[in-house]
Amino acid sequence: MIRSHHVFAAILFMLPQFLLGQECLSSITIQLKNIRGGVYAGQSVTLTAKSDGRSFSQKSNADGIATLSVPCEQVFTITITNYTRKKEIMSGSGGGCSISQTLTYEPDMAAKDKLFEMSATEKAAVDEFVKTLPDTTEAGYGMTRPKIMEYYARVEIIIMDIDGKPLENEALSITGEKRHKKVKGTTGMNGHLVVYLPKGDNYYISFKYNKNYISKEFEYSKGTSQGEMTFAYLGTKEIERRKKIEAERIAAEEKRLKEEEAEFAKKCKKLGISVEEGRKREVKEWVRNMSTAPDTVVSAVLNRNRWPEKLIVCDLTGSMSPYAAQLAAWYQLSWLNEKNLQFVFFNDGDNMRDELKKTGSTGGIYYAASKGVDSLFNTIAKVSANGGGGDCPENNMEALIKGQKLAKPYKELVMIADNNAPVKDIVLLKDFNVPVHIILCGVNDEIMADYLNIARKTKGSIHTMEEDITRLAAMSEGQEIRIGQNTYRIMGGEFIRVRKA
Repeated sequence: MIRSHHVFAAILFMLPQFLLGQECLSSITIQLKNIRGGVYAGQSVTLTAKSDGRSFSQKSNADGIATLSVPCEQVFTITITNYTRKKEIMSGSGGGCSISQTLTYEPDMAAKDKLFEMSATEKAAVDEFVKTLPDTTEAGYGMTRPKIMEYYARVEIIIMDIDGKPLENEALSITGEKRHKKVKGTTGMNGHLVVYLPKGDNYYISFKYNKNYISKEFEYSKGTSQGEMTFAYLGTKEIERRKKIEAERIAAEEKRLKEEEAEFAKKCKKLGISVEEGRKREVKEWVRNMSTAPDTVVSAVLNRNRWPEKLIVCDLTGSMSPYAAQLAAWYQLSWLNEKNLQFVFFNDGDNMRDELKKTGSTGGIYYAASKGVDSLFNTIAKVSANGGGGDCPENNMEALIKGQKLAKPYKELVMIADNNAPVKDIVLLKDFNVPVHIILCGVNDEIMADYLNIARKTKGSIHTMEEDITRLAAMSEGQEIRIGQNTYRIMGGEFIRVRKA
């Protein structure tokens, strides 16, 4: 079932199975009607995709209709020459699907808006007044109506949880982007909070764990002004509950990995070989038994996606030996046919103590050109032996950023990642824009949201044993996708798991 979504509305959208190959196109029909009768012909209608900024334009015909062919499953902003409101529309989910919307408005909409515009003197008066206000106002569960209402917009904030229920007792702050004046408040039992915000600023709502989660501008205007911000949020209590569960999982995982490292070192000592030699034998053993392996995600994804001139960035920490063996097995069969194939392996710091690891400079990153199977075995063994025993989160972003610099020119960037390890340096993603194809290893149930966010932000893709998920970049705020048994929604610009099937 598909329903439209507005940036400030918590309406759900479920993406179907992603289509491969040629771009899916659907149509959007906009009819422009005069509220006093008749239609608006000859008006330029433009749809701009929120995901990548592509625009599609057409003039309305004699019936006031403009029909535009656009990519499927995307949110578009609507711009019309004689229409001044902000509107969005979502295209259909399948090829040939058609979505229609009728806009009915007054012919003098722009002129009326102009009448309510403040003059430069009036705007300056508002700005001077705001300077007298405290930097932070405590609103509690609602603000008292100001005496000079023409300087304020009355704003009702309505927050729902991921199930569409009112999110009560949620503390938040609203901060002006231009003037930096802040209002702090808490939603009531109905998930509502009424505040009064000085006009002429763009306001960001922030929570304890999510800064600048959502924003809305309240323009300078004469007379009374009212607005609403309605959206969904996971909620501080739910975030803290999930953080606790994740911390317990990571602690157990780190304990298991350290015990395995110690046992492996003990086994190598008993055999009278180095840990590096032990790792080499281990990978070769995995390769020999590849035909009976239940999970062959690496070779399966590489075989069904013929990415040319690849730079493969591969995690060799923790329990990644079976997946390194899959890479080696694929390489044995493919390396002679692969042009300009390159590798970067990382182990999260070469056994550096966790307290010494710094974001962006943890290290343990190794470059290797394609030189044959024996060379690859040696490199995998060396990198694996030099790492291990540290914390569970890995330096994936550092490996991508530095790996790029180490490599020669290439065409496709592929990352083989441990789905059970969070990305410790995800903060570095904001400055990284190279599309990444992420092969996720060890997916038993939930996909780590860090990897979905990397793929979406870089316009890359996610690959599991069963699926190639290639259109994450086209998704917008509020849209959902089901992967396996879980559903993920973009909330505050990031993927959040909202439910299990």
